[in-house]
Amino acid sequence: MVFSFIKTFGVLAMRIVVFCLVAVLAVSTFHGSSSSTQSSVTVDLPGQGTILGAYGTTSWTNQTFMKFLGIPYAESPSRDLRFKHAVKKLPWRHVFDATTHGRRCPVITTIRELKETELSQDLEDCLNLCVYTKNLTDLKPVMFYIYGGGFYNGSNIDHPPNHLLEKDIVLVVPNYRVGALGWLSTRTENMPGNAPISDLYVALQWVQDYIHLFGGDPKQVTIFGQSAGTTMSGSLLFSPKTPETYFQRSIQQSGSIFSSWAITRNPMEQAERICNAVGCKFCENIDLLYVCLRNVTVPKILEVTEQESFSPIIGDFYGILPREPAELIAELNRSIPLMTGFTKHDGSFVLASVYDGVKAAIGNFSYITVRQFTNIIMDMAKDNTGLANNLLFKMLFTNELLQSTDHKKALPAYFDLTNIVSMKSPVITLATRMLQKALAPVYLYSFDYEGSNTRFGYEFGNEHYPFEGGVHHSNDNIYLFSTHKLNEADTKVAKNMVQLWTSFAITGKPSLENNMEILPMKDEDGPYFHINSDVTNDYDVLKELTVTIDDPENYKLDRPNIEF
Repeated sequence: MVFSFIKTFGVLAMRIVVFCLVAVLAVSTFHGSSSSTQSSVTVDLPGQGTILGAYGTTSWTNQTFMKFLGIPYAESPSRDLRFKHAVKKLPWRHVFDATTHGRRCPVITTIRELKETELSQDLEDCLNLCVYTKNLTDLKPVMFYIYGGGFYNGSNIDHPPNHLLEKDIVLVVPNYRVGALGWLSTRTENMPGNAPISDLYVALQWVQDYIHLFGGDPKQVTIFGQSAGTTMSGSLLFSPKTPETYFQRSIQQSGSIFSSWAITRNPMEQAERICNAVGCKFCENIDLLYVCLRNVTVPKILEVTEQESFSPIIGDFYGILPREPAELIAELNRSIPLMTGFTKHDGSFVLASVYDGVKAAIGNFSYITVRQFTNIIMDMAKDNTGLANNLLFKMLFTNELLQSTDHKKALPAYFDLTNIVSMKSPVITLATRMLQKALAPVYLYSFDYEGSNTRFGYEFGNEHYPFEGGVHHSNDNIYLFSTHKLNEADTKVAKNMVQLWTSFAITGKPSLENNMEILPMKDEDGPYFHINSDVTNDYDVLKELTVTIDDPENYKLDRPNIEF
């Protein structure tokens, strides 16, 4: 039973592993004084139309900024455009109300909450972006954020700008397609593949065309993303189809294009499987498969793909990713400063998802040994030689522990194993390979701060787990985006995070207000830097692979009152 579960659980675990202008005229109309209590501001986009925005204030100094929400940058990818690459939005004649967020791209959890009248609307008309700025006439550096969400979830709605707008940058947050409606592919013209990356291309071109009307400099664009957003960022960075004018710097948080969950290897098999699941006929015929899937309702296609995992593909029809990432990085010849890193316990959400799966399958963990539980996690590395498995077994476990059912004693090793397999090793690989190219500086960090908030179990709760989440995956975003209430210590970390991220976007080098020097990598071991209550430089990054086992306070991750 355990081993049949290992086979069927892979897709679910992988899916979970995988959780904002050439201008002729710019007109701004302030209704009264430029304070956040005033109602609106308008901007004319030549060749598009007029948009109406609103005001907000920053988190700590109450500076006024303007926000333009839900600006459509592409046509609805529905009907004949479903699965196809994005098409630039046609002009509109009315004044577009950008004072409230646009539609988020459909996911099953939000679709289930809609009323019947809402379900009859164009649920796929979600390719919109948000722009946040403090001055319409400046030329400030632009930060273009690509959200995560395992390629099946996420939205610009979830990323309020009040922290980042403390600094003199312009923030752009686009929506891109997620799940089956974005990623399904047969590598043909009808279903070319990597359509969500094409969404970002159109959004980045929008930035080149219009961002100067919002006070942004199109020649100073930094793309930054988290989790699945790092794979999107990596795809943009390595793709031979990406125009060099689109961005000049990149920040990639928690993950990389080298992650095992970053690429879908058999898109045709997946398309046929989903075709059959929705009740289509002749799914072996690519043309008929497309016609059927193009016409399936949004709720239906989301319902049958709940247990599917999605990500970019290699060899898509238009050649966005024509070859493996390792080959594409070898061909890279662009000077793009990179900052990348992970959280201390970045893989704990993977551990939680594996725990949930095993618990559902066998109920009692005394029926499964530490080695068997570990094998489920190791299978995610997809190392057919067994080398990674053997080395990880030797590095993290004793033989006695592997043969036992003492899962509590194995907790530190489980944490480090999921960290290594899902996040830390792929990030270090990205950093070292970019360093070896010697094209631009590479900065590597570990986010170690365990504050008063966590995103551990943020979707379904975490009370049932026999372990804490630690410095959980995406906890770093709590300090970049104003999603949580922060105490005094949290706010100090948030101010440092905002300073590090925005200074990198402005200068290509992260810096702190206390003038501490953040060191770039010199070789494969570092330097790298820690983000905690304070920021410190360090060396020998590979020690981060056993940071939980080596931590004398790792017992705090255990919830002693809950059995494993």
